[in-house]
Amino acid sequence: MNRFRVPFRTFVRRNSTGVDYYKLFPQTFPSGAPPKAPFAVDLKKLRKEFRLLQSTNHPDINKIKDATSGDVSSLLNNAYAVLSSPLRRSQYLLNRNAGIDLNNDDISKKFQFQDQSILMEILDVHEDLENIQNESELEGLEAQNNERIENSISRLEELYKGDDYDAIALETVKLKFWENIRNALKEWEAGKPVNLTH
Repeated sequence: MNRFRVPFRTFVRRNSTGVDYYKLFPQTFPSGAPPKAPFAVDLKKLRKEFRLLQSTNHPDINKIKDATSGDVSSLLNNAYAVLSSPLRRSQYLLNRNAGIDLNNDDISKKFQFQDQSILMEILDVHEDLENIQNESELEGLEAQNNERIENSISRLEELYKGDDYDAIALETVKLKFWENIRNALKEWEAGKPVNLTH
């Protein structure tokens, strides 16, 4: 019998409305969430723990069916999706630690318009996207954008050592822009308009 099974399921049943995603994966996050622990995640370790927990809590695998088995599996899927993505992880931590919900359009816009230089850079990149002529230019823009993403994640790792949540929110908004650009680059096709969401 897996040693996580009973305590984990009991924990989820008692805390299903406000579960701390970090506590669902105690092997990966023994110190909990930032700022007590680093923002960076060992994705290999997280995936291993996720698979272990899913193997004992997935309703198709679990031989003892009860009302919570499906909820546990769904909760694990959601927690894993959030914690394995730097953008979604930062959005989650901002909401959890500071009550800043960047999924709320009004709050997100407040931070989007804080730094006009970022908006100008986004407009420049959007224009570059619209003017791509070939695969070589596409690859160049992808390389530049991947560097922006890595720089933004590194900045978040530094910021999460403290508690300047306004700076964290602004950097998270930037990361969302860079992620949206990456998605637009992946979908680029010659002669078709570029769709860039904010």
